[in-house]
Amino acid sequence: MKTLNFEQLINVLSFTSIATAVHVGEDARIEFANQAMLNIWGRGSEVVGKGLGEAMPELDGQPFIEMFAKVWREGITISGNDTAAELLVDGILNTYYFDFEYRAIKDASGRVIAVLHTATDVTERYLNRLKLEEASQNKKLLIREQSLNEQLAAANEELAATNEDLHASREELSRTNAHLESIVEDRVKALIESEERFRSMADNTDVLIGVRDETGRLIYFNKAWSQLTGRTADQLISLGWHDLIHKLDEKRFLEIHQQAFALQSSYSAEIRLLGSDGSYHWLLKKGTPRFFSDGSFAGFISSCVDITQLKLSEQQLQDINEELAASNEEFAALNEELAATNEELAESNDELLRSEARFRNLIKQAPFAICVIRAEDLIVVEVNDGYLELVGKSRSQLENRVIWDGVTEATEAYSPIMQQVITTGIAFHGREHELILNRKGIDETVFIDFVYEPVIDSRGKVTSIMVVGNDVTDKVLARKRIEDIEERNRLAIEAADIGTYELNYENQSVIGSDRFDEIFGVTSPVSRAQLLAAYHPLDTHLSEEAHRTARKTGKLYYETRIIADNGNVKWIRLHGNVHYDAEGNVKKLLGTAVDITALKQIQQQKDDFISIASHELKTPLTSLKVSLQLLERMKSSPTTLLPKLIDQSNRSMEKISELVEELLNVTRINEGKVILNKKKFDLSHMVEECCNNIIHLENHELVIEGERKLDVIADENRIQQIVINFINNAIKYAPLSRKIFVNIEYFNNSAKVSVRDTGPGIPEDKLPYLFDRYYRVDPKGVQVSGLGLGLYISADIIKRHGGKIGVESIEGQGSTFWFTIPDESISNEDVTDVF
Repeated sequence: MKTLNFEQLINVLSFTSIATAVHVGEDARIEFANQAMLNIWGRGSEVVGKGLGEAMPELDGQPFIEMFAKVWREGITISGNDTAAELLVDGILNTYYFDFEYRAIKDASGRVIAVLHTATDVTERYLNRLKLEEASQNKKLLIREQSLNEQLAAANEELAATNEDLHASREELSRTNAHLESIVEDRVKALIESEERFRSMADNTDVLIGVRDETGRLIYFNKAWSQLTGRTADQLISLGWHDLIHKLDEKRFLEIHQQAFALQSSYSAEIRLLGSDGSYHWLLKKGTPRFFSDGSFAGFISSCVDITQLKLSEQQLQDINEELAASNEEFAALNEELAATNEELAESNDELLRSEARFRNLIKQAPFAICVIRAEDLIVVEVNDGYLELVGKSRSQLENRVIWDGVTEATEAYSPIMQQVITTGIAFHGREHELILNRKGIDETVFIDFVYEPVIDSRGKVTSIMVVGNDVTDKVLARKRIEDIEERNRLAIEAADIGTYELNYENQSVIGSDRFDEIFGVTSPVSRAQLLAAYHPLDTHLSEEAHRTARKTGKLYYETRIIADNGNVKWIRLHGNVHYDAEGNVKKLLGTAVDITALKQIQQQKDDFISIASHELKTPLTSLKVSLQLLERMKSSPTTLLPKLIDQSNRSMEKISELVEELLNVTRINEGKVILNKKKFDLSHMVEECCNNIIHLENHELVIEGERKLDVIADENRIQQIVINFINNAIKYAPLSRKIFVNIEYFNNSAKVSVRDTGPGIPEDKLPYLFDRYYRVDPKGVQVSGLGLGLYISADIIKRHGGKIGVESIEGQGSTFWFTIPDESISNEDVTDVF
């Protein structure tokens, strides 16, 4: 007889109702899990092939993964009952309880080849037992309630007595404060009459007294200050004592003190001060302004009384009050819980006496749809609200009626199935059945999980059918949305111009997507050798090195050049993840390929720019350095070269400033920090000023044409920057163009400024790149200097204004650079739409 192969065995296991899974390795890699086990885990089939820790990260810190490893290593069986596990099901982390077994499966030689994992969800059984235990405990708590209430009454009486003591303490403090204020006033008067008398009294009191003059300078501290702080009077006068104030009190006190000093008024504050004993003392500090006999401000005299003990008493009393309040709340909550428990116990006793009523109550309170149908006539004898909500019917439409009269829309499809269950006594399980239900008069398409469970009496006869249902429409639709998301991800990969591929390490064949085939110029499937044949001769070694590393790390990454059929060189970036078989051997590699030729070109442009910028900055810096060295030598004896050297230094600095400003503008653009300061100005007048300010026109003449008054709303400085850039470019790149024409127009509700020269023009193949960052028509910088940023910055400014910028050029006939400002920025009273 032919034995079952692995796939057949797995297929058989998938039909068992017992949650079953097969794991391999110390990481408990999941080789198989039937639907019952996947339901327990709250996962789909995507976990197959993953380690248990990877598939269920919430098991980290729980003992189950280590149990699997122990079973795998030692070939033993580990089982447990009512074992708690925290699982993430439907996005919610909850605690479940299971009876489970991890059994090592061995081959003929005794080697462990797999771990058989079975589990039964006993959460409901476990929780019911806990409820019974809790009810027993609540009875004990009820007995203790009387004693606790008596203790609480005694505690309340004690609290009342404590509150009376606190009230008396506060009255005593008030009398002390009044007495203190009287003492301070008397001693202030004594200070005016006699400084010696004041010092004698101050030094013989435990009140901390200090004096400041009219400027705020400390001039006196009594002995009590030295005793508290551990500093002498001279140290207190020179160092002060504000550094000893508690950080939480310092800012508030200094604000009160400074405000009182500014207003020359009295103040009072409570602060904590660090004493010489290393602890903080609570002080009640009062400050009183002093005045000379002529009424002028003489400064402040302050007194401090140590109220630490009073503060501690207040805090202790507050703590006692809070604890008693918390105890009252806990006792109240306990009383409510005990009352609720008593009610539940009474209901439980009644339900035990009325088993049928209890059964009906369970049906009504069940969190899923239940309907009980009498088998002999299909009359609905019991139905809960969940079922009524599921089918969208009222109780009067179903209860004590034939089931198919109530849900006629389901009769044709499900009446034969129910009759078969009645006839055979075999339950029917429906999974995600799609049907149309008429809910409250509206046809709705839903997906239902349901069971037709036969209820059989002692003689084996089916007496009724219990229908248990659950609306899984949201779950099904969510799964379909996930499938849609996966499809969109696939489309996104295609839209991102990324090619995907799979490499089979066994036969070295490669299957790629359409984009992958397009990048390499092949048609899948192809051999790896065919792909390597397209590699640049200098890069052929990169693939083998990368795959050697990937076999160890599981990750592949490298960049290489390939030569297309037309001879062009393309840069390709390849990523990939290695997949292994059960024995840990490399099986396949899934990866992506991206054409990064454009990126490499941008990087090359950046490198060229750095080289150009270094060269452009080096020239004026060298000139400036030479000029400064010569100026240094002749500073003691100036010569006729001095003005020339100063002019040369200024020109070098202007050149450096110009280059640095261009770099700063590009940085601002990249960081999005360019802010336009728009206002209304005369565009024509601004252009004329630009032309007048450009002084190095020995061989050129600027000709202004078009409108002589045209008001616009824009950033005048930025627009002026563009006009100057256009004119300077015309001067630099068209040195033989005697005239440079600047034209101002208004048409199509836009202002347009153009700068035209009659120079050599620009090659047509370079026109599309003129406004790119770092691009220069003369990349070597042989003819003219520059960073290739001016036009890029100009284009960004116009873009932020909502306008357009462009160039027109014919080789040998000259070039015209232009820009426009859109109609919403223009207010022109003198120009009409005649163009």
